[in-house]
Amino acid sequence: MSVTPRLWSTPLWAVDLTVKNADADALSDCLGEEALALTCMSPPRQPLTHIEALFDQEPDAGSWNARLAVIAALHKFKPPTVSVRRLPKLDWLKKVAEDFPPLPIGQWVVYGAQHKHRVVDVPHKRRRGLQIDATSAFGTGEHPTTRGCLLMLDKILRHTTPHNMLDVGCGSGILAMAFLKSVRNARATGIDMDALSVMIATSNARTGGMASRLRLITGKGYKYRAIRVRRPYDLIMANIFAGPLRQMAAQLKNHLKPGGIAILSGLLNHQANGVIAAHRMQGVRLIGHIRLNGWSVLAFKR
Repeated sequence: MSVTPRLWSTPLWAVDLTVKNADADALSDCLGEEALALTCMSPPRQPLTHIEALFDQEPDAGSWNARLAVIAALHKFKPPTVSVRRLPKLDWLKKVAEDFPPLPIGQWVVYGAQHKHRVVDVPHKRRRGLQIDATSAFGTGEHPTTRGCLLMLDKILRHTTPHNMLDVGCGSGILAMAFLKSVRNARATGIDMDALSVMIATSNARTGGMASRLRLITGKGYKYRAIRVRRPYDLIMANIFAGPLRQMAAQLKNHLKPGGIAILSGLLNHQANGVIAAHRMQGVRLIGHIRLNGWSVLAFKR
């Protein structure tokens, strides 16, 4: 995912607001540009979404109220009121490691180094261990967007075998590594706007013995030569935000092989139709939709 939570032991502040579901997209895009991490919680069949954005410097509530009021005016809805709170000081990396037991998702079992003695690969039973150490990069399989992407990838791999994959907003590298773990002789390219995430993904790829098959770069979007030279891709995965997914629909089509598959996530259920429409306009059709805890994962075919 493109926003990487840097969960250090330094102080963190949260900006909280609750808005109508229809208004959450524009406001979360604005907050997500500066937040270290962003969580949107929209209970099923409820009209409101709670947004929590984390920062490592104390945000100014008045400034954010003013900025979000401008967004609200542009989209013609009632401006929200934000609250700012300081979070308790915790060693988040240690806590995540303690709370991260082996996690079965589809054909993979995602685990941290502290549990590697408990996980054994059994490929003929579709059980493949995937070591992703609990670090400051997004992607350990617990968040519904990551879990949903892996479940969708598992479904896709039952019917087709891609060999050239692009992971946009790769975070910890979990999606690219899951793909490479399952498809022999395949290669993958991962890109993330956060240099720390790329370093962590590189370390995870080395640990998993996949460094020679996974090219990782720091950047945003599709514009880099390292991405262009490997197109067309027969599989593109992007676990980012709804806004960028809509904006990059044409670029996705231009980098996706005819007949290729795209798996997109990072969007709330009420944002799915907008992402679907943006890709339909490019001639990319929806072939799958998974909903998990208020989040959507979409699969498309060119």
